[in-house]
Amino acid sequence: MDKVEFDQTVGLIEQKLISELLNDPLVIEDAILKLDPIDFINKEMAIIFGAITTLHRNGKHVDEHTVNEFIYDHNELHFEDYPAVIKTLVNKFTTSVEVDDHIELIKNASIKRQMDQFANDLVATKIDFTDFNEQVYQLQQRFMNIINSKKSTEIKSIEEIAKDFQEKLNQIYNQIGELSGTTSGYTQIDKITNGFQPGDLIILAARPGMGKTALALNFLLNAANTIQQAKRQDPNNKDVVVMFSLEMGADQIFQRLVSCSSMVDVSMTRKGKMESIDLESLTTAIQEVSELPILIDDASDNSVLDIQSKIKQTAINRNIKLVVVDYLGLIKSTSHNYQQNRQQEVSNITRMLKHIAKTNKVPIITVAQLSRKIEERRADNRRPILSDLRESGAIEQDADIVSFIYQEDFENGEESLLSNQNGPANPTVLVEYIIAKHRNGPVGNVRLNFMREFSKFIDRGSTNTENA
Repeated sequence: MDKVEFDQTVGLIEQKLISELLNDPLVIEDAILKLDPIDFINKEMAIIFGAITTLHRNGKHVDEHTVNEFIYDHNELHFEDYPAVIKTLVNKFTTSVEVDDHIELIKNASIKRQMDQFANDLVATKIDFTDFNEQVYQLQQRFMNIINSKKSTEIKSIEEIAKDFQEKLNQIYNQIGELSGTTSGYTQIDKITNGFQPGDLIILAARPGMGKTALALNFLLNAANTIQQAKRQDPNNKDVVVMFSLEMGADQIFQRLVSCSSMVDVSMTRKGKMESIDLESLTTAIQEVSELPILIDDASDNSVLDIQSKIKQTAINRNIKLVVVDYLGLIKSTSHNYQQNRQQEVSNITRMLKHIAKTNKVPIITVAQLSRKIEERRADNRRPILSDLRESGAIEQDADIVSFIYQEDFENGEESLLSNQNGPANPTVLVEYIIAKHRNGPVGNVRLNFMREFSKFIDRGSTNTENA
């Protein structure tokens, strides 16, 4: 069948479907859940389908007369002799039991047309190397929109849901106290979260200097060490953790991981103050860290689609147990609507990050900044709350866990802790890891010790929790 014959066949099926919708309102819901007017090759059928969709969604009855009236009231929808066309459709075809087949064929034909057009446009695209990344983003977004346009209406019965839930319960029971998610490396945090769960979006936010990137790296390192231990029992284990660093380079990330593992301040090596014992410790740590199942991407211009693409590519041959993104404010938006404000951009980014986590069944920890408004509060009232998040509505809505780092002593000793260059820095700082939102479990505060020189957090051993 050539293209002309195929289009004619699809056009005839579109007429049959419209006839079915006009004669049997019971089948309308399924059609409008799966199709849009743009899916129709025949413009007249697209207009009629759009009218049917609007009427139905507004709770109006759909038949020949109401569709006629709707088109009559909207001049931009008029086409030649539309009352006669609608009457013919009502009378020409008898209702059939092939509605689902018709819907499927129309949708598939629409996707094929869009893919054909996309392929033609791709071939005809003139590469502008001064704006190459922008072109790639636009093409990637367009392709993703096409392949995601097939709406899923699969609805599970309560029996299927119950079966899935029972399997999860059995799996948890058989783990005999093991975590169901990826360990944070901190006993009290894992008690609250049961590990970072596959599909969860976890926000880790704090004011500058609190150690949010350091804690995210500790989570990454602890998970990687746990995987490495498992690899000793199973050499075929393909688990990995992934870091997207939009701010620091891969070499800086590696230095922090080595410092954390060796308990040696790597920055001192640049000042010529390294002892032989430090060199030995660093050399051992370098070897140990280099063998860990950690992947680092330090592209500073990553968009959320870039992150999605790289995760999917990595997941082909590896099993991703944890993703860390540092940080939210630097992720490039894939939207090219310059009238869109930053809050809308962040909403799109966090929604997409949640989608990536859910579809790839991997926990994603995303580092974020707090709003400057927290600085306006009294020094004794700067414990972070959900409303302190920048663009908090979007972030809070999409995240499964929202967590903060808070240092009570920071308010009284900020200068000595952060910029004391004349004397020794405080070796250990007491911090709180605050879980302010937990969609599927309790919230609570965990106390940790932060050794700033080594970018290392250590369990302190106490926690306060309450049910969400």
